[in-house]
Amino acid sequence: MVLSVWAVNDGEKVLKEDLANPNKNGNSVWDGSTIRLFGARNETVAFQVIVEADSTEVTGLYVEMSELVHSEHGECRIDNAALLDEDPSNYVGRRIEVFTQHYLYVSPDLGTAPQWFYAESAPPLHRSGWIPDALIPADAKPRLGGQPVHMSPRSNQGFWIDVYVPREASLKPGIYLGAVTVRCGDELVAKLPVELQLFDFALPDENHSVTFVYANEIDEYFPDTPDIRDRLRRMAHRHRFDLVGSDVHNQRFDVDKLEQYAPYLDGSFFARENGYEGPGEQVGEGVFPIGMYGAKVLGTEPAEIQREADKWVDYFEGMNWPGVYFCYLIDEPLPAKYDWIRERAKIIHDSEGSGSKLPLLTTRKFTPEIEDAIDIWCAHTVDPNSAQHCAETGDKLWFYNGYRPYHGSIILEAEAVDMRVNAWLRWRYGIEGYFIWHGTHWRHNHQGPRGRWNQNVFQYPVTFMYVSNNESAYYGEDGVHFGNGDGLLFYPGRDPFFREQDRGINGPISSIRMKNLRRGIQDYEYLWLVSQHGSRAEADAIAKEAVPTGMHETIADGQASWSSCGSDWDSYRRQAAELIVASAIETK
Repeated sequence: MVLSVWAVNDGEKVLKEDLANPNKNGNSVWDGSTIRLFGARNETVAFQVIVEADSTEVTGLYVEMSELVHSEHGECRIDNAALLDEDPSNYVGRRIEVFTQHYLYVSPDLGTAPQWFYAESAPPLHRSGWIPDALIPADAKPRLGGQPVHMSPRSNQGFWIDVYVPREASLKPGIYLGAVTVRCGDELVAKLPVELQLFDFALPDENHSVTFVYANEIDEYFPDTPDIRDRLRRMAHRHRFDLVGSDVHNQRFDVDKLEQYAPYLDGSFFARENGYEGPGEQVGEGVFPIGMYGAKVLGTEPAEIQREADKWVDYFEGMNWPGVYFCYLIDEPLPAKYDWIRERAKIIHDSEGSGSKLPLLTTRKFTPEIEDAIDIWCAHTVDPNSAQHCAETGDKLWFYNGYRPYHGSIILEAEAVDMRVNAWLRWRYGIEGYFIWHGTHWRHNHQGPRGRWNQNVFQYPVTFMYVSNNESAYYGEDGVHFGNGDGLLFYPGRDPFFREQDRGINGPISSIRMKNLRRGIQDYEYLWLVSQHGSRAEADAIAKEAVPTGMHETIADGQASWSSCGSDWDSYRRQAAELIVASAIETK
């Protein structure tokens, strides 16, 4: 039987076995009886409902969310269309979504060790146990996350609920009322009132930061879904980040292929006739890497390299695209490649044509030996030298992945807010770009002992392995190093390789980490609105309260400076919302 039902904000991970979680007694969205949310138009607000089973199993469990209706203006509603497409990434009319949380078991001996993802001084709170991440749509196969859900005794089952608030100004500010219903078969178990306080402003459609995630090698999972890449793009766009890794990012300049890709850049693809509704309608992608991971798309001979660089620059300058493009020159280079980097960069920069303006990126912190070669330093950890160099020269400083306490970690065991905090750190330190190395790492990486095998991502937590190279001090002692959930933001809705895990969903499946990545990007837009409606100083003050230190100000052997409590982050967002509203009233 169901023992209890309670709610929690989107900044927590409630483990399956955590029956004494302190948030049960109250948190930023739950007072013990009512779920209270707040947000703006063109924003997705989210919360979780946790169902706890007693000493017996629970069968036939359904969790459903009603429409939200304005308390004084009944014509103002947030609801789903009467008929929704079977494709979960077709977002037209899809404003309220309920997902079942899927748990991965991390045994104590498989917890991600400190090295790539966190320092020994700043570990995640939960390094083992049944950890939730994948969010299974309600219409997936039963017993595989689809409703009705089966629960084992003395366990939690989390449900994630997204509410997208349309941008239409006809949605009046005020309190919107609805309910979450929990039932076993036809028997009502609980009905939790929901209140949404809608503020009188909208988040912009454009993102004022750059977030991009690599994704590839997905087609073999969906042989009967030829538009699977578009389904992935729609899901990414709905979560306010861009996907990279398409063929066009890894090929020589081809104007015909670029014209085919143009709808993603100019935004015309992200329209309702193409199955998209949500933030960024008619707004294109904001980043374009030329040659992912150092693919040699410019050629090898100097004259050829310069001609190809000219073509890329002329194309992007000619289309007046507002995004950021660059040549991904080389990935994580070791000192042995410095001569090659200097040589290649000199060829490009010395060109008499427009290609001399082609920005060059590498995934490395500032390195004096190649300082004249690189324009964008995308660092794993940001150190004082990198920050100082970029401040003095105008080079761009970005970062990728995650490493506590410098910035939030991206692994399965990381705190929920770690994916959120990275956007706040970008505002705090004026960093434009953030890159996640993979979002669909459904096949093992080639460096590990299981190189290129398809992974059972719903059952086995280890997704990245590396066999140490004696010639590389970076990788430490000999042995196999690994990361749980590394490279996974999307999960496959179909699985022809582990058929018992096939969810029957003809599209990608999202995750708690993806949702918190979105939450952070939306928070960044809150801070941007504060700076536009009030002052930059007020936005900076909130960001400094949220993340006192990070990046190059980090103490290497210190702890993370930010709170891991989701309620605290709702408090920071509310501060920003109230400043935006107050400024708008003052302006009027």
